Amino acid sequence: MANDVWLGPEFALRVNWRGDIGRLAREARIAEHLAGDVRYPGVLTHGNDGEIEWILTKRVAGAQLGRAWVKMNVQERERAIYALASALRALHATKTPDLPGDRDLSPPHVLPLDRLLNLLQRAATATPLDLGFAEEIEVFLKERWPAFDEHGTGLVHGDPHFENMLWDGANLWLLDLEWSRRSWLEVDLEILLSVCDHPELFASNDYASLTQSDDYRAVPGWLRDAYPELFSHPRLEDRMAVLHIARTLSHLPLSSLRVQHLRNVLENR
Repeated sequence: MANDVWLGPEFALRVNWRGDIGRLAREARIAEHLAGDVRYPGVLTHGNDGEIEWILTKRVAGAQLGRAWVKMNVQERERAIYALASALRALHATKTPDLPGDRDLSPPHVLPLDRLLNLLQRAATATPLDLGFAEEIEVFLKERWPAFDEHGTGLVHGDPHFENMLWDGANLWLLDLEWSRRSWLEVDLEILLSVCDHPELFASNDYASLTQSDDYRAVPGWLRDAYPELFSHPRLEDRMAVLHIARTLSHLPLSSLRVQHLRNVLENR
């Protein structure tokens, strides 16, 4: 769910006028507990009038990483991914009181299992999915859900695509924590690897045609070298498969490309 954004020389104002009042206030509360290593700009004030809400943050230098990426050389890209890994590690380790969980929000990944199965039923009606294929997905999810033990949980970003980051050539900043919550850390990893696979799906229309998956081919290796703990769960493959389905099903009605993504997961491709 996008917000309207106004930029001034020193400040950035985001406005949520689409309902769900409280998302930006929750981000402001989380921001109070972030260490500097998270590289979040910092909240100056926030509020609402009962119909819309707003959050005013400091404006930091830089361009959205996705836009900058198409002009960056290999060394610059590697530095940016190492900076991202450092920021995510600090974010994931953050302890906050009254931390929201997956059930408290409607983030890109619909979790846990009971909510995910309900989403599958909705997707089968909205698309519609072949009944046999929907049943295959349900069996697949139930078989792999035990991989989601308590190992590898923390404060996730929730939507860490490259338009939610700023890069100034030396420093990276994380933006938009409205989907941050306590969840499995692979929630962030799944989106990052999906950006590498289909960067055009995470880019604004004015530069989406310039994105190439080949330009992201080295990112998973850099990320693994910089943040190996993020890849350490013994059932990582099962977690990633379920999370990919969880996010794909949220795009209702499903396009033919999204349906193909589901088939690819079930066929281990």
